[in-house]
Amino acid sequence: MSDLPPMSLQQVQNIFDDKSVARTQADSDSQSLVDDIKSKKNQAASARTQAIFDVALSLGVKAGLAHQLNNINNSIKKHERDLDTVYDFSHLMIQDRVVPPVISEARDLYNQDGDFSLRLSGAFYKIVAQAKFSSVAPSWRDYLNFPDSGFNASFLNTALMPKNSEEKRIWSMAVDDGWKQGVEQANLILKQNMDRMNRDLSGMILFHKFVLEGKITMPVIASADLPVNLDVNAMSVDETLLRITSLPEFNSKISTWKSTVSSQPLKYKNAATIRSTLNKDM
Repeated sequence: MSDLPPMSLQQVQNIFDDKSVARTQADSDSQSLVDDIKSKKNQAASARTQAIFDVALSLGVKAGLAHQLNNINNSIKKHERDLDTVYDFSHLMIQDRVVPPVISEARDLYNQDGDFSLRLSGAFYKIVAQAKFSSVAPSWRDYLNFPDSGFNASFLNTALMPKNSEEKRIWSMAVDDGWKQGVEQANLILKQNMDRMNRDLSGMILFHKFVLEGKITMPVIASADLPVNLDVNAMSVDETLLRITSLPEFNSKISTWKSTVSSQPLKYKNAATIRSTLNKDM
């Protein structure tokens, strides 16, 4: 991330007043533009208005996105300790080496295939991510890592600098609209990443719950000890080879699932609190 804070809405709206961020065209180019407008007044004026709107809107989106992502990152920094506590994936690891599967859950599904077929499901479960080896447990940092958006106002060219009150009004309104879109986009990115993190954490907890209830199998891990593993140019000693030979599968016995539909769906209670806390700080 850049050490400089992102630009504010007012700074973007008045960006052409800052000579350090706008690059001035040569007089000959600006004069050519004026001559061109004179020769095709209506068409050129319309095209210029649209160009000013497009540039201002795009600038507003980028600046709003950068500004809100900066707010989000600052809020996350303030609550790192809370996130470490609530989103602790380490105790869910299998034998400290395997990331458990993620199981999604949906209730009371309605699916109609044509006029004569209707499927009602009390509960639906799916393995959306299978077990896999990993040297480290997942972390909330894997989900809430928002890099610098790369917003840079140095590319602006004064050819489209608003020249009268009407153009200034168009510029200001377009920047404002774009800013709102950029902020909404940043908030949507946060929501999607939070939802994915909550899904994965709840899905891993649900996997362990189902294992205890006999509703799903554990991954089968095979190991082989290799005293010496020799290659032409290298050799390793006391090597252990681990392989997942069987991935988790649902138990198809109906008796193991009878109590599932009547039970409440699994929800991670602290997730809503964390999201609400982050939103308050932005």
